[in-house]
Amino acid sequence: MTKVPNVLEYSPQLREEMARAEEMTRRKQEAERRARQLNDRVRSGPTAEERAADAERVVRGEALPDFDAELKKALRELHALEDAEKAQLARVQAERKAASRAISDEMRPHYQRGMKKLAPLICDVHAAWNDIFSIKRAMLSQGLQLHSIFEIEPDFLGLPDDPSSDLAAFLRECVGAGYLRSLPKEFER
Repeated sequence: MTKVPNVLEYSPQLREEMARAEEMTRRKQEAERRARQLNDRVRSGPTAEERAADAERVVRGEALPDFDAELKKALRELHALEDAEKAQLARVQAERKAASRAISDEMRPHYQRGMKKLAPLICDVHAAWNDIFSIKRAMLSQGLQLHSIFEIEPDFLGLPDDPSSDLAAFLRECVGAGYLRSLPKEFER
């Protein structure tokens, strides 16, 4: 069986962009946590201990902490990180798309070889199903009962002479793609 390369092993650029995205997400989550803490702090007001500490700072001539400004700065940083994360995720998608194209190009010959094997086999299956179905149709048209035959049938193949069936559509696509020379006569329109 053909092994499809692991996209992360295949593309070092994708690995790098994903690592950056993970780091960006980690930083954004930390910024969210910090902004929530500051928001809770601003909404709840200073505790008794913080008020006492503020009084000591004033006596020493030090500036008081400005939690409103810190919250504003934390929210700006959070929004910037959210924007950066979106941009980084777009870079990850672009690298994944590039790797997908490269892997698809590498896998195309394997796919084509498989389809060149599969399409004729499906035609053989269709021919056998057509024979079985013809036997059943002939027996039923004579009013014969079917004793211990036709108990298992590949109904998923559809009617063998239905040009609108999924099987007919698939085989038509195979002819169009060059995997088959011609369509079984039952499916010709």
